Amino acid sequence: MPTLSVPAAILLSLVVSCCILSGIFLLQEIGEVNRKLPNGGQISYWGMHPLKMAKIKSEYGRLYPSGKIDLMRRIFQYAAFAFGVLLLIPSGFFR
Repeated sequence: MPTLSVPAAILLSLVVSCCILSGIFLLQEIGEVNRKLPNGGQISYWGMHPLKMAKIKSEYGRLYPSGKIDLMRRIFQYAAFAFGVLLLIPSGFFR
């Protein structure tokens, strides 16, 4: 059974935490957009894909020009990717 080193466990915890926070900010962003859209044009919370993400981002930017939720979501999303790449080092990927 492979064991996980302490640095790898810490990085994995950071990856998971950033993903969860990014998801929470995404749900908050969809809620803010849906609050301003009519019932027929609201965005569903389920089934994420690139076109839907682009629509959420454009609608949020249009409705909230100075909003910070999208920025926070992207920061945590990029941090999760960065920590994921850093996780490869203590996991022995480059040996």
